[in-house]
Amino acid sequence: MNKQQGFTLIELMIVVAIIAILAAIALPAYNNYRIRSAEGACQAEAKAYMNSAVAAGQSQMTILAFVPNACASIDSAMTSADITGSVVKTFTPDAPGTATTTCNSSNATCNMTPSV
Repeated sequence: MNKQQGFTLIELMIVVAIIAILAAIALPAYNNYRIRSAEGACQAEAKAYMNSAVAAGQSQMTILAFVPNACASIDSAMTSADITGSVVKTFTPDAPGTATTTCNSSNATCNMTPSV
């Protein structure tokens, strides 16, 4: 008599069910991680730009234009007049991020309310 070795159909179905349960838990957590990282990268980019813009404005240097990498856009370009006043600039993150970062131009402080 030949002894056959292998997995039964029920054993394979149990393994597939376990993998499906793990995927159902892991995918939403991964999506939240992607959103938070996009928003955090935009906030870091906004803070770095505001620091350099305020330093340039205080030193009577030219304020360079914002070149976005992690942020999709800024609401308006920085000018020397923005440094003397208290103007709020809003930075929008690239997808999948949704929470905007707002920065005060008088002291380069930035705030963000995380979406997740």
